[in-house]
Amino acid sequence: MTKKIFATSVWTIIIVGQLLFGGHTVKAYSTSSVMNNLESVARGSYDVNTNENTLLDNIATIIQVVLGLLGTIFVILMIYAGILWMTAGGNDTQVKKAQNIIQRAAIGLLIVVLAYAITYFIFQNLPNGGESGGQGSA
Repeated sequence: MTKKIFATSVWTIIIVGQLLFGGHTVKAYSTSSVMNNLESVARGSYDVNTNENTLLDNIATIIQVVLGLLGTIFVILMIYAGILWMTAGGNDTQVKKAQNIIQRAAIGLLIVVLAYAITYFIFQNLPNGGESGGQGSA
């Protein structure tokens, strides 16, 4: 019964965390509007000053949501490892397990943050700041 309570608690924390700290809205687009945008990009007549989300905006939103989920998973793993460590009661294998979870979660978070930083750095140093300048730019 305790596994069921723990699983329910974890999912509640994830959902509440995303609702409180996620702050991202998801917009649904019809396939025809996306296809019309792709067609206008292919023809070179896409208006850069449009109010619609572009493909890059949609990708950025997806990346932000995924990073938010990864941050939430990191916090949950840290809490779980802390609870394991505190309730070890002198059991060395449980302490080692908690230490391994903390170490692997920290390494995973470091990899995610470094990958994001490298990608951000590369796109900021592209010509035009990573934005397409249309047909007339060189």
